[in-house]
Amino acid sequence: MDKIKVACFGMQGFGNNLLEALLRTEKAEVTALYTRRSPHKFSYYECEPIESLAERAGVPFFYVPDKGDWSCEAAELAIVSSFHRIFKKKQLERFRCTINIHPALLPSYRGATPTNWIIKNGEQITGLSAHLVDEGIDTGNILFQEKLLNPYLDDNDLRKSLAFFSEKLIADILAAYPDYSPISGADVADSFFPPRTDKDALLKIEDIKTIEQLIFHIKAFTNFPMPKLQIGEKVFVIDYENPKETLELTVNDQKFSVLGYWQ
Repeated sequence: MDKIKVACFGMQGFGNNLLEALLRTEKAEVTALYTRRSPHKFSYYECEPIESLAERAGVPFFYVPDKGDWSCEAAELAIVSSFHRIFKKKQLERFRCTINIHPALLPSYRGATPTNWIIKNGEQITGLSAHLVDEGIDTGNILFQEKLLNPYLDDNDLRKSLAFFSEKLIADILAAYPDYSPISGADVADSFFPPRTDKDALLKIEDIKTIEQLIFHIKAFTNFPMPKLQIGEKVFVIDYENPKETLELTVNDQKFSVLGYWQ
């Protein structure tokens, strides 16, 4: 049986698991890796640079710019995992199928940083969706979904767990090629969450209603861009790994301290 010629689209992290899973299987031949240069030195969790992984495997890799036009070579199948560029008609026409692995249970939590909002909202059951790519943002028909328990992980650990879990969907995608049957359409009303910003990491002290709300905020923004509390005109960065000072709080008549430093 001929191997499926697969183009891989991903960045360090989720992209590593995608590339590694494709390299291990007998069903696929990776024709190229398309990735993007990270805008910062921060890494959510420790893993090999995806470029060196591709280089060791003899897979040609290409950088796609953050903005503007871009192109790619034809293949039978394209699989996308944490790429953060919109595909247009000219790219989609290069493949028989283009499938994205999204780290949330669509149609909920569409957008670029779903794990952040999943944690902040206290979701305990999350997971992955594999969907056909169109010219929208996570709006194509859903092909596969898998649910995963989130035992109060922080953003780094949830990303790492979902990246590992994504290999199950990659196997499903390859096994079903090219006969995919949507399990649902995309009801996208009110399901989009914008990319998180530094402003989102700032929580006003008077807005804290429960200890759980504070915990979810800390887990969602640790360790990027770091959870912050605004007390009047001052900002306290909550950082349990590199604390310099303590801040005493009272929430629901419970008095306790958090660790960190004044910004």
